Amino acid sequence: MNTRSTHLTEYAVKEIISEKFTSWKQISPSQISISRLTGLTNITYKAQAMIDTTPQTLLFREFGNAEGFVDSQQERIIFKSISDLDLGPQQLECGDRWRMEEFVKDGVHPNNQKMADANFQFKSMGVLQKFHQMEIPISNDGSSLILKKTISEEMKENAIKKIEKRHLYTDVELKQLECLERFITNQDEFNYLNEMTQKENHEELKFCHNDLNQLNIFNTSKKDKEIIFIDYEYCSYNYPSYDIANFLNESAINYQHEEAPFYVLEEDNFNTAPIQAHFLALSYILNKECTQMEIDQIQKLINEKTNKNKDELKTFIGLVKQILESRLSEQEIVELFKAISYLKRRIRRLQIISNLNWVWWSILLAYEKNSLSFEYIDYGFLRFKMLEKLLELEKARKSTN
Repeated sequence: MNTRSTHLTEYAVKEIISEKFTSWKQISPSQISISRLTGLTNITYKAQAMIDTTPQTLLFREFGNAEGFVDSQQERIIFKSISDLDLGPQQLECGDRWRMEEFVKDGVHPNNQKMADANFQFKSMGVLQKFHQMEIPISNDGSSLILKKTISEEMKENAIKKIEKRHLYTDVELKQLECLERFITNQDEFNYLNEMTQKENHEELKFCHNDLNQLNIFNTSKKDKEIIFIDYEYCSYNYPSYDIANFLNESAINYQHEEAPFYVLEEDNFNTAPIQAHFLALSYILNKECTQMEIDQIQKLINEKTNKNKDELKTFIGLVKQILESRLSEQEIVELFKAISYLKRRIRRLQIISNLNWVWWSILLAYEKNSLSFEYIDYGFLRFKMLEKLLELEKARKSTN
């Protein structure tokens, strides 16, 4: 558990808001409600004036410490760009350590049942496909920085150095770190991961979110913004398959669990991940290539088992092909489904890399100054166990093929 902190007090938050909005200056501090929201990198608050004023409610974000994972200057550019495009919450004010944002009033974080729901996943892939079309003025050298860093020797060395500070950890954490260290120092495993990520790699880089867990997604009642992605600190140019893979991984973790450590793996979601990977690849490509009329028809075919049961998915695919036959030639449909199969394979492989990235994140941020009060090592161990199972499945597929 991390206890050292120099975070802003609630009083300081109120003072900053009052300084930036003259309408709040005359409001008594007792008439301002500040409530802490959930988050794994930043500290966020809902600030609400108890009397009529403008703005009456806003989100106050204190930037957290994720050195080596988050470029804070780049994040500010991204947020302002998305805000200006009206594709996310509006930026109200921004300082060196904080930002005030529009509060999404009717936004609800999806629970894990929703995250694994076929209709929700299909719609989410439509939103993600559009998200990937944005051109944001940040660095893009033609390669995936996340992939390069995640399987780099430098990241391994940094993690080992942090693990060696054994005085920091509890006995339980030390046992978990022993397992992680055995994997980190196994060069054969990392050679396999390197080979796996390079295999069939002809994806085009797109602007990606890279952190689509349930706390970074809002479900709203607005038809034009039914699904909104928030929190852009990990955004970069990356492969779409990685973004989808991370979404799939995150759909299996409940971050709204009410008991310590306040996250838990939802086994049912995780165990159906291979079928869900196929469905997500299908959903992403169909949202990209189909007309709106076809998308509307396809959505009516989806049921709760479409992304959980192989036979249901096979039936669904057959019906989708019937819809496409009225517009596309047989060869065009063949090529479309080749693209879907390719994306499915990439998603399954990059699920492993996504989990490894969060293993590094957990180790390197544990017990750092200004890190949040969060069970980083336990969380990293959870992501490692997910990685281990997915790697086992990938090797089995390779052996079968």
